Parts: sequence; structure tokens; C-alpha cells
Amino acid sequence: MNEPIMLEKFPTLSPSKDFKSWKGFILLNMYDSVYIEISCPNIPQLDNLEVHIPEFKELKFDQFNLKKTVETIKKETNSLPEFLKEFILVLSKILKQDLFSNVQNLCNMQTGEKLYSIIQEVNIFSKYVQTIDEELNHIIFNVLDTCRHNHLLKIYIPKDYPIYKKQFLNFESMIPSATMNYLTKVNTISKLFEEFKTLIDKLSNFWEVQKEVINTCNVIGSYTFKDVNYKIPIDNQVCIEIEIDPFNPKTCPKFNLCGQPESIKKFQQRLNDIDPILMWNTENNFKENILNIFKISDLHSQYKEDNTHEVEVSDSNYCFICYDQLDIVPKEQTKTCTYEKCDALYHMTCICEWLLNSGSTPMFEHLQGKCPQCEEDMLVALENFDLIKT
Repeated sequence: MNEPIMLEKFPTLSPSKDFKSWKGFILLNMYDSVYIEISCPNIPQLDNLEVHIPEFKELKFDQFNLKKTVETIKKETNSLPEFLKEFILVLSKILKQDLFSNVQNLCNMQTGEKLYSIIQEVNIFSKYVQTIDEELNHIIFNVLDTCRHNHLLKIYIPKDYPIYKKQFLNFESMIPSATMNYLTKVNTISKLFEEFKTLIDKLSNFWEVQKEVINTCNVIGSYTFKDVNYKIPIDNQVCIEIEIDPFNPKTCPKFNLCGQPESIKKFQQRLNDIDPILMWNTENNFKENILNIFKISDLHSQYKEDNTHEVEVSDSNYCFICYDQLDIVPKEQTKTCTYEKCDALYHMTCICEWLLNSGSTPMFEHLQGKCPQCEEDMLVALENFDLIKT
């Protein structure tokens, strides 16, 4: 298997899904690199191996026959990693002879100070590099937490980097917003990645708890790695919205009861009678703690396919997202799922916000998405509805 060795020794090369082609930068020395495209359709065998270096056409190397060099090294090596190792040695010698005699074309090889600095920083954390943009506009790192989840950090690289380092780097990552402050005031790639990696280590317990909550607590809705709030049904018409502290995930979360006033009354009284923080036992699992605090035997399912429940849903007068009472009039303020086995009811504001957060874009005065309860297709008309925020 050449794939693990390739990924370890050449982290700045990105493979195709079948590992038969590779694209990216190869490091020739401490300061120089070149963009390369490799095709090896019969991997691990090297027959039909092809190498393409786009910049060579522009630099016009008279002393370097790429095809002949590839064929020669193929005969002397037995694997793609071995081939690349020898190929880089040959290419480095050629560059010493030809590249620096073409000073006017150095920018085409991207050997300026920006590339030098980026390569030096990437080398420190090479095993975490997932991709480097060909134009050096961004770099993506990948870090695993203790649950083996992948967490990506996409760093946008300014055009004048690293000469001008006063500006903070922009980035994208799926982490809780409360933790972003650790990353927002960093102006070097290496420092930003170090802070990110440290943060992922700190948040590993949070994602373990998140996984437990989603798998055991019948949560309503879908969630991403950045979410800290979750809705859990504890009664037929009552749910609790919990907020987990990402840095102290095993401590007692914050509780907010959602539902009709008469339905949540006994649960609110329960919270008033006890101290949830003192009652929360870190030796118990999350679900057990919820059951103990609200003194219930089990959690409710967010949806049951039986006739009794269908009648209850049809006659209900509460929103299936916020669990608050629906407006009786006018009709435009509510939305009903049209699936015959669901018929869930929603506030227009709730369902529109839900669909927008799920990635739906308003088109022709409609929002399209999935019903939060049954996950069937839903189309929401925005006529006479001016509360939507886009």
C-alpha cells in the first residue's frame, strides 16, 4: 500500500478518490517548491506513469527533458514514493542550473517570500495539512478529536502575506461560536493552527457529550459540531432547551422549558424546588441526569406513527418547533405539514427560521426544505409574511 506512505511523506500533494492521480506542491529544498500533477493509473505499478509540471512550459527549460527523466527514474524505482524521492533530487539539480537564470520568471514558480514563509509554517504541521490552494489563496488543516471526528480549519491567506502581518487572518471552521475568541486575533498561519489544535483538544469532551445527547435523548432537529443548544422532549407537549458549556460539558447545563403554560407548570415547579446544579451527578450519563432532575420515567419521542398521536397532532394548538401556543387567526401565521402521517403545525416565523438555518434560500416568494418532524419535503409560501429575515 503506497497511499499511507505518500500521505505521510508528501502532505502537500492531494490524491484523487482512487489514489491514481495526485496534485499539489513538492518541496525541492527549504525555499523552493513547484506545482506538479501526477497520473499513475496502474498504481502501485509505475507503468503508464505521467508527470506534468505546468510552469515548465513558461520557463522553457532547454536542458530538462521531463518525459525522458520520468522514464529513466521509473526503471530505477519500484513505488511512487521512491520515484518522487529520486525525481525531486534530479529536479533540484536542474533548478539550480536553469531556474535561477530565469529570474524574470520566478513568480511563475511561486518562489517568493510568501511561498517560503507558507512552506516553512506548513512543514511544522505537515501531517495535518489537507489541501493547499494552487494559487496560495488558502490552506486547509484537518485535526481529529478523541472521537475520531474530522475538524477542518480553512485559513485565508492575504496576497501580501507574510510581509504585512498586522492584519488578523480570516478563517472558517465548524466550532462553537463561544470559542471563536481564541482564534480571532492571530496573524500567522502557524500560530492560528496551533491555537486551533489546542482548542480541538479542549473541546473533545464537549463533542463526546454532544454525541451522547444526540444518540440517547431523542433530540428535536439536526445539529452540527458548533451547536451547544439542544431541544429534548420530556412530555407530550413540553420540551427543554438545554445549553451545554463547551469547556465544561459534563457539568449541569442551562435549562429553558418550552411549551404551553399549563403543561410546563409542574416542570417549572420542579426546577424551583431543587437545585439542578447540586443534583447533577457527573457519574451518571446525560439522560439519567435529565430523568432525575425532572422526575420522569423516560423521555418522549419527538414523533410516533400511531393513530392516537395523529389525532392529537391534528387537534393540537402548539408549534412543533418552539412548543408555544399557535395563533388562532389569521391562517397565514401558521404552517401545517401536508404529509398525511404528520400534519405538524408551526409558527410561520419558526418554520421560516428553521428552513433558513438549514440552508434554504427564498425563491419566487417560497422557502423549500424538510419538515422538522417527519423530514418530508415542505414548501412554505411567504405571501403576506413580512417578518422573514434574509
